[in-house]
Amino acid sequence: MSKAVDLGGETYQIDIYEGGKSERTSAYLIRGAKTALIEVGASSCMENLLSGLNSLNVSLSDIDYVILTHIHIDHAGGAGTLIKKTPKARLIVHPRGARHLINPARLVEGTRAAYTAYDNCFDQVFGQVEPVDGKNIYTPEEGENLDLGKGRVLTFYYTSGHARHHLSIYDNLTRGLFCGDALGAVYKPLSRIIGRDFVVPATPPSEFDPAEGIAVCEMVRGLAPEVLYFSHFGISKNIGYILERNRELLQQFTSAAREILSESGSVKNVEDKLWELINMQIQDFSHLDLRQFIPLIDIQLCAEGIVDYLKKEGRNN
Repeated sequence: MSKAVDLGGETYQIDIYEGGKSERTSAYLIRGAKTALIEVGASSCMENLLSGLNSLNVSLSDIDYVILTHIHIDHAGGAGTLIKKTPKARLIVHPRGARHLINPARLVEGTRAAYTAYDNCFDQVFGQVEPVDGKNIYTPEEGENLDLGKGRVLTFYYTSGHARHHLSIYDNLTRGLFCGDALGAVYKPLSRIIGRDFVVPATPPSEFDPAEGIAVCEMVRGLAPEVLYFSHFGISKNIGYILERNRELLQQFTSAAREILSESGSVKNVEDKLWELINMQIQDFSHLDLRQFIPLIDIQLCAEGIVDYLKKEGRNN
C-alpha cells in the first residue's frame, strides 16, 4: 500500500507502483483552497493511488481537479475509472488528448501493439481503460492559469516533443514544474548510487520529435523553475543538469539512429546504440549493469520512437 510523501508547500507525492514496481511512476496532490491531483496512472495502479490519498485523509469528493500531463496509458489509463468516483472533479488534459479519453479504443490499440513483443504484458501492467464522459473534460489554452486559491496558481504550457498531447504545469507557490515525460525519466535507485540524477529522454512512438523536445528544454530554462516534478520519478532540483543532459542525449540519439538507418541498420541496432550512449553517463561506474535499473522496454520503445520519427522525416523529404 502506498503512502504519500510530504514535499512541502502543500505538495505530496504518491508512488503508484506501476507494474508493481516502486519508484516507477508518481502522482502528485497539491492543495490551495481547492485540491488538484496531477497524474492518475493506469487503472491497475488505482488501489495504490487511493491508498496514498487515504494516507492524507483526502477523499475523492475532496478533489476539484484531475490533471493529466498527457494521455499515454501509464499516466492516464485510470482516468475514466477515477473520474466516475470524483463527484465534483474536472479532468484537465491537452486539447489533442481529449477525444482519446472519450473514446480510448485507438489509444489502447496502439499501446497494446507496442507491448505485443514484450510478453503480452499490457493487461497485467495497465489493466482496463474506461472512457471519460466528455462533459467532465476541460482543455486549457497555452499559458492559461488555474487559480486554486490561497495564492496558488497553476499555469499550463504545451510541451510537445515526447508527444503532441503533452502539457506541463507550472506552480507559482513552489516555483516548480510538473513536467510529465517532457524532460525524460529519472531513475532514482541508480541516481542514488552514482550521486546525481540519472535522466534519459523518453522518445516513444508515434509522436516523438527531437527538435520539439529541445525547444521544450529552452522553454523550461526560460521559466527558471526551482524544482522539477517528474512522473517517472520524483523530484529534482538539478535543473540545469537535467536540461543539458536532455538536449545532449536527444541530439546524440537522433544523430546515431540516422547514421545507423542510412547504413540499413535495424531498430535493434539503434536500441543497442542507445544503451551504449546511456552507459557513457556513468563511465565512473562501469561495473554497473544499467539493465538492472532501467526496464528494457523503456529503451526498446525509445529506439522505436526515434526510428519512427526518422522514417517519417525521410518520407517528407
